[in-house]
Amino acid sequence: MTVTLESLATCFQGLLPAQFFTCSSDGVPNSAYLSHVDYVDSQHVALSFQFFNKSKHNIGENPNALVLVQDPDTGQGWRLRLRYVRSETSGALFERMALRIEAIASYCGLKGIFKLRASDVYEVLSVEPAPEEPGRRRSGFSTSSPRERASPTSASS
Repeated sequence: MTVTLESLATCFQGLLPAQFFTCSSDGVPNSAYLSHVDYVDSQHVALSFQFFNKSKHNIGENPNALVLVQDPDTGQGWRLRLRYVRSETSGALFERMALRIEAIASYCGLKGIFKLRASDVYEVLSVEPAPEEPGRRRSGFSTSSPRERASPTSASS
């Protein structure tokens, strides 16, 4: 089954932050949360570049990355393997993403704090479902109580 970017439209609404993973040329990993992943076309997404200096540095050394997006309706996570293409600091894509970032910031009570510096465009090399974590429902909420998770016997069941 091939998953298309178009079929993941709800993942690109900005309702849930995405996780962004990069690695330096000498193998040091870095992860960061993204305010927004934007659908560009059937083969590209754009990531909001706001304040991720380490991630940006890593992409300069190694253009490959992974972003984990989540469907807010089903909780299903998706891994997008990416390759950096370019950064845009003006134009339709940048303006659309800047408005989305402003809306997200306003909703979170952080208006004026989030500022889009660039829309970083990536080629999507592959899309695969993220495995569900044991003991977690699709909604992202644990199926066990905190006491059950802390119990030494719950680890063996």
